[in-house]
Amino acid sequence: MQNITVTARERDTVLAALRYYQFYRMQGHPFDPRQDHLIDAIASENGDALDLTEVDDLCAGLNGNKHALRASA
Repeated sequence: MQNITVTARERDTVLAALRYYQFYRMQGHPFDPRQDHLIDAIASENGDALDLTEVDDLCAGLNGNKHALRASA
């Protein structure tokens, strides 16, 4: 089992992604742009939502790799 540490903003993004996946499964079809505001609200609960680079870094970290930005700093 792997334990990870995430910031509050990273946690918000993970929660938003899970809710989006849940919504996708409940609807039986992909992507409903009418619901994007709900995902944005969840992802920005603790400040600005992660940008694309931060999301990529979070994905790398969840896969057991060093975050690209933190590794290069």
